[in-house]
Amino acid sequence: MTTEDHPGQAPLIRIAAPPGTGKSAVLPHLVARAHGAAVVADIDEILEQGHLLGVPIADPAAAEAWPAYDRLWDRITGLVTRTGIPMVLLTQVPDADVDAVAGELLLGWEIGDAQRAARLRARGESDDVIDDARHDAEVLRALLPPARIHRGGRDDAVSQAADQLWRFVASHW
Repeated sequence: MTTEDHPGQAPLIRIAAPPGTGKSAVLPHLVARAHGAAVVADIDEILEQGHLLGVPIADPAAAEAWPAYDRLWDRITGLVTRTGIPMVLLTQVPDADVDAVAGELLLGWEIGDAQRAARLRARGESDDVIDDARHDAEVLRALLPPARIHRGGRDDAVSQAADQLWRFVASHW
């Protein structure tokens, strides 16, 4: 994907991953690899302790606000990419009925179900959240079978995962 594909707009690559995969852990590694040549962001970065304008956005009770949150990120990514600067956005798993957006590339990133459950339990998440994350991983596998990148189980694998993710990103610009 190049800027010639969409004149005046730089590429946007969304890296979709269920909760507990390590998006927050890998973020600074990806930012360092970008060397200022791209904007790298995590969809949760604009939240304040899980809240957006006082709404606990990750809470299932806030489901009505999720489409607006997605539209907010669509605007943010549009603002960035129209400047000609590529963007990488670490995001949650899209709905199964998501349509591909012109000029975007979606990469699935995951870890094993048992490892994800252990990480989420260590963060104090409920069984319902863990089940939702497992379901998100199933949706991701169904949406993007050929482009998955797997993260190993060790915490020192964060840098290696960032290397894999960045190689994929760089190969598509």
